[in-house]
Amino acid sequence: MPWLRTTCKRLHNLFDRQRSEAGIDAELESHIAIHAEDNLRAGMDAAEARRQALIRLGGAEQIRQAWRERSTLPGFENLLCDARCALRQLRKSPGFAIAAVLTLMLGIGANAAVFSVLEAVLLRPLPYGNADRLVVVWQADAAHHSTGEYFNTYREFEAWKQESRSFEKLAALTWASGPRTILWQEKPIDLLPIPASVDFFSMLGASAQIGRTFQPSDLNNGCTLVLSHAAWEQKLGAPRDILGQDMKLGDTPCQIVGVMSRNFSFYPTVTDAWSLITPASESARKPWETQVGAFGLLRSGVTRASAEAELAGIQRRLMPEAPANLSMMMREMGPDVIDLQSNFTWLAGRNLRTGLWVLMAAAGLVLLMACVNVTNLLLGRAQEREREMAVRAALGSGRGRLFGQMLTEALLLALAGAAGGVLLAEALLRWFRAVNPVELPPGNAVTLDWRVLLFSAAIGIAAALAFGVLPAWRGSRIDPNAVLRGSGPNQSAHASAQHTAQVLVVVQVALSMVLLAGTGLLTESLWKLASTQLGYRTDHVFAASVNLSQAHYAGAGARSLFAAVFAQKVSGLPGVRAVALASSFTPADMLSLFSIEGDAQSLNANPPETVYVQDVSASYFPALEVPLLRGRLFDDRDAGDAQPVAIVNEALAKKYFGDGDPIGRAVKLSRANDPKEPWLTVVGVVGNVKTTTVFQEMGYVVEPAVYRPLTQNAPGSLALMVVAEGSPLDLTSGIQRELSSIDEGLILSGIETMQAKHAADLSPPRFRTVLAGGFAVLALLLAIVGIYSVLSRLVLRRTREIGIRMALGADRARVLRSILRRALAMTLAGTVFGIAGAIIVARLIRGLLYGIEAGGAFELLAVALVMLIVALLAAWRPARRAASVDPMQALRAE
Repeated sequence: MPWLRTTCKRLHNLFDRQRSEAGIDAELESHIAIHAEDNLRAGMDAAEARRQALIRLGGAEQIRQAWRERSTLPGFENLLCDARCALRQLRKSPGFAIAAVLTLMLGIGANAAVFSVLEAVLLRPLPYGNADRLVVVWQADAAHHSTGEYFNTYREFEAWKQESRSFEKLAALTWASGPRTILWQEKPIDLLPIPASVDFFSMLGASAQIGRTFQPSDLNNGCTLVLSHAAWEQKLGAPRDILGQDMKLGDTPCQIVGVMSRNFSFYPTVTDAWSLITPASESARKPWETQVGAFGLLRSGVTRASAEAELAGIQRRLMPEAPANLSMMMREMGPDVIDLQSNFTWLAGRNLRTGLWVLMAAAGLVLLMACVNVTNLLLGRAQEREREMAVRAALGSGRGRLFGQMLTEALLLALAGAAGGVLLAEALLRWFRAVNPVELPPGNAVTLDWRVLLFSAAIGIAAALAFGVLPAWRGSRIDPNAVLRGSGPNQSAHASAQHTAQVLVVVQVALSMVLLAGTGLLTESLWKLASTQLGYRTDHVFAASVNLSQAHYAGAGARSLFAAVFAQKVSGLPGVRAVALASSFTPADMLSLFSIEGDAQSLNANPPETVYVQDVSASYFPALEVPLLRGRLFDDRDAGDAQPVAIVNEALAKKYFGDGDPIGRAVKLSRANDPKEPWLTVVGVVGNVKTTTVFQEMGYVVEPAVYRPLTQNAPGSLALMVVAEGSPLDLTSGIQRELSSIDEGLILSGIETMQAKHAADLSPPRFRTVLAGGFAVLALLLAIVGIYSVLSRLVLRRTREIGIRMALGADRARVLRSILRRALAMTLAGTVFGIAGAIIVARLIRGLLYGIEAGGAFELLAVALVMLIVALLAAWRPARRAASVDPMQALRAE
């Protein structure tokens, strides 16, 4: 292509300047010699002959310049020249350059870091095959559509898999089973296996790093396991000969057929292994009692709405064969087909999507403030370089040339800030991955990839235009005559520039107000959330789980006996004040149908009434300081062969019994006509326990709850809570030793404190608050710097005026008040706009707040007061400098 060859040749001439200049000089000299020889023959002397030859050719330098324009890229050459000039100017002012680059680095680095998380979670497709067609199916009513509410039964999954035509593949997976203890090289190891159907990995298009994934032939075998890379490496020691080896999962021998790659993850992220669901599995043997999630790959062209309608039709045809209790619930529920990536994001945090966009907006405001700050710096620098620009204009530089040079300087600052911002973002992401302050959905790792680098470059260029255009435009509109003559008309330009700088400070104050107010609301919400009394003790409480073998502890009596012996042994350890055992740590993990004997409302409710259920030891309530309100607690009378009893909480008593007394009434955790469940006699009422719910991140719920004695209903997985006199985790070795003395095949799992468990529930709002707080502090610092720099330049420009005023009788206090009033006026104007913006922000982030009353009016006033105090502190030094001006020295300097 001719234009490409021409461009390449011009680039070659541009970068090989010495050789090309030598060529044109030689050719020019030959033309001069020819014309000079003609002039010599005409009778001129040698000097005059050469002069006339140059005149005839139009001048040597003009010829060289014309050649450069035709043979090189003059625009690119000018850009390089401007860049070299800008670098020299920045080297002369290192303080200005460092301040501008650091300011931009903080703004761009914060944006790049937050964008890395947002891009990995919300924007980048999941790292599975055909990720745009992957969905999950839950059961939900109209109120929870698009989020899901319950698992499906395995029987529903089987029917969908056999009859549905909307899916290429449909796989079942459930995390409704707890961790299990495995024997590996004769040592018990805690492992979390997730049951999955045979098409699970092939549906995702995922392959194993070592070995293989599930195959249809495995359905005829016993237990088949595929390990996660983390479990293979960290829990088993990364054995290379792992394939084909057997390990005992509980009492079941399992064969390991593969290890997934390090980058593969699925929900839940703590999964250690995937166990194959076979026709002999409990899921297949008890399909109506097993809960699973259905994950599918839609056929090309099939919408989620059409797939959902098809599954709902299959479920309706299946309903007559469902158990009576379940059939009632199925009439109120229906399949909910949800995009997999959206559901993963919701499962990781109910407000994760909103929180990330809020943090991205906060980081954007910080970058905007950084740009405003650098704009102010460049405006001041343009005023300082007025004389230099006037000289350049007088020597022939046009307005466009001056504009381009100053804009190039801004671009260099932005590129340096972007490079530093990328380094800062990488450091922040390393910290993020190491600390893991908040749970993120599985799939994509948070890394500084090409998308983030492209984003950083884009915001760097945008920042250069944002903060560079105004100073460059003002600096190029120079009047060389006025500046070089040193006359007064240019004072109007100074006043205009000062006015612009003050407007920018107002913008900074307003943006700072928005960030400070938003952070204040988030901080107060977090404090109220963390300080809420939960109704049970969390301090100095050791917490762990024990998973019992189904073979060794098959009967409820064996499990009850183990619980009693274990509690007795742990109680004898030094430093133990109380021991409690339960089916879970709080009554929020098990939901059951509920009926009251003789109560028509609960017997005929549609949908049926539901309550939370927890099996607890007799020591549970006194150990965790849950108060007894009426009746009695569990004791020796509630043995396994005694009359089944229950204790209810205050919320249940008020909802179902009103002003009546529930003591002595009979309740059933099922429909009233279900013969499999016994009637329970209520023997006590205890205080409410506040728990979190999967549907509400910011807040607690108090649900009706029924407690059963552990002696009558001992589960296969026990939650252990030990109240310690000192540090709870110091008891770990002693408790494990006592556990091993009972059964060497049992180990403690999930060891932590109750305070740590509660803190984990607060990690999403804490992460948002800490990050927003960092942005708010940065914004406040930028506002302080903006106010200080503007007032400092004001004092410097008005030194002569201040000297005249003081010479005419103005005292120092009046000058001091004048400068402080200027700062106060800018701050008040910014505060007014900031409060308006903060009110809008408070409404937008309402879902991230807890316990905020009256729209946060008090918080906004407190932030405004803080902003005014900070502004006055920032203005104090420039004001003192103005008040310290010596009139004689100021006038003499002029």
